[in-house]
Amino acid sequence: MKSFKFKLASQDKPLIIVKAIVNGKGPYNFAVDTGASVTVLSKQTAEKLGILGNPSISKEGYGCCGPVNMYVTTIESVQVGNVEVRNIPVALMDLSAISKCVEAPLDGIIGHSFMKDHRVIIDYPNRQISFEKEKTEK
Repeated sequence: MKSFKFKLASQDKPLIIVKAIVNGKGPYNFAVDTGASVTVLSKQTAEKLGILGNPSISKEGYGCCGPVNMYVTTIESVQVGNVEVRNIPVALMDLSAISKCVEAPLDGIIGHSFMKDHRVIIDYPNRQISFEKEKTEK
């Protein structure tokens, strides 16, 4: 199991921020949100990477600052440290209000679609996080 360093958005806003690689490019600042049902990519970062959402698959979600509009798509990969999830569903949404709310620039959010097959261990005193692949019993 490999641990990765994380930082907090600030002392009074203890949101975990990790570096992530998206489709082989980056690193980008992603928050880790164990309550997020899907991994999120900011619309601005998606545009830089040439990732387009399907407007016909638009949904309304909720963030710390209220309702947000998002488009759902699947991208090639998201990687944190040496943990990579391929063909991952993501929501594309404007994260500027959330970034302002948490006082940290965010390019994305690591959510359930990234973590669902991993045991997530957070070591706050040492500012380390690990994503351990769940072993299936046969």
